Amino acid sequence: MNKQSNSKLANLADLVGDFIRYWGFRKIHGEIWTAIYLAENALSGAEIVLLLDVSKALVSPALKELEAEGLILETKSENSKTKRYIAQEDVSNVIKQVLNRREKPMLAKIKVSFDQLAKDAKIGTPINLDRQQKLGGMIERAQLMLQLLANSDEMWG
Repeated sequence: MNKQSNSKLANLADLVGDFIRYWGFRKIHGEIWTAIYLAENALSGAEIVLLLDVSKALVSPALKELEAEGLILETKSENSKTKRYIAQEDVSNVIKQVLNRREKPMLAKIKVSFDQLAKDAKIGTPINLDRQQKLGGMIERAQLMLQLLANSDEMWG
C-alpha cells in the first residue's frame, strides 16, 4: 500500500475510532478493527503499528481486548512468534452481546430508579408529574428499542 493510501486508511480508521468511542470502547479499538477489516491479508501487530502510525504499547493490549470481544480472530502465521489477525466479518452478534451486557442492565437500573421515584411522587412535590410520566414513556421506549436491536437478525443482515 502506498503512502497516500496509508494516509487515507489511517484517516478512515481515525473516524471509525471516534465513532466507536461512543459505544464505550477506546478509539484505538475502532482504528485497529478498521485496518484489519479492510486488509487484504491478515495483519500482525507490527504491521498495524506502521499502518496507523501508533505505538506498539497502544496496539498490543487493544488487540487482546478486541480478540476477547470477538471482533478480531487470531489466524495462522508464518511462524510461531508472529500473531496475525483477521476481522470478524459479522459483527452483529458482538454488537448484540455488548447491548445485552452493557446497555440493557444500564436501562434496567434507570427503570428501577424511576419506578422508586414515581412511587413516592405526589402532587405538591417539586417534581413535574406530567414530565415524570413522559420520562417513564421514554424509558419504556428505550427498553423496547434496545430489545428490538438486541434480538433482530434482519437489522444486522
